[in-house]
Amino acid sequence: MGEFLFLNLDIAQFGSNTKTIIKDENSMVMMISDETGKGKMTVHQILPGIMICFTDMHMEQCMSEFELNSGQKVLCIDQCREGRIEMENQPGIFSIMRENELRVDDRKHHKGMAYYPLRHYHGVSIFLEVHAAQKSLDEMFHGFSIDLKPYYDKTQMEKIRAIHEQITSNLQVRVTIEELSKQYDMPATSMKKCFREIYGDSIYSYQKRYRMNVAANLLMEDSKVEIQEIALKMGYENPGKFSSAFKSVMGVTPAKYRKH
Repeated sequence: MGEFLFLNLDIAQFGSNTKTIIKDENSMVMMISDETGKGKMTVHQILPGIMICFTDMHMEQCMSEFELNSGQKVLCIDQCREGRIEMENQPGIFSIMRENELRVDDRKHHKGMAYYPLRHYHGVSIFLEVHAAQKSLDEMFHGFSIDLKPYYDKTQMEKIRAIHEQITSNLQVRVTIEELSKQYDMPATSMKKCFREIYGDSIYSYQKRYRMNVAANLLMEDSKVEIQEIALKMGYENPGKFSSAFKSVMGVTPAKYRKH
């Protein structure tokens, strides 16, 4: 396993699937890759014991082999800037971080599979090696509001992730809340609440937003494909309704989006 040195601080093992490609006295860049894509982590030391890490992942999932060395204590403040991350921190226990959310973590349970349901994740983390940064903690956290997010049991997570997969894998098919509730044996109210907590939006709004983002990519990838054809792929038989839905999400009509 490769060593993650936190620059001059030998405090953790980062994993055999992570490679350091650039490293100097105050910065380092690491790459991670598997069959689903690639990711990059750029770390800068601000003060001794205080680092900031910018994470950019373009993959569906990756195995984290991160493990603190014995006796080391780390405090991390994570923010998801874009995308979403789901991580099985312990068997059957998942943590979720959505766009613009904050999380405080001690990295004691950071070894396991990380999932990126939107196939991308961009985040920033502040690392504090407790012994070296102790004098800075009071100043760092003064007046800083942190919202700790809940953990979800495995059965609940599996059902919500299955619902997510279903509503994003076949965009031509429309399914009602009642149908999903019956299919996954979850009360509609609980299902809607859990989905919103995990994915940041209602099932209907999330699927609509996802459809329009896929449509936007199709509009730019091939200018020869008719807008009506893209509308059908997104489950809209009426091009006018598709155009209205697209504008409500993207701010412009499909035609203007393609033009610009």
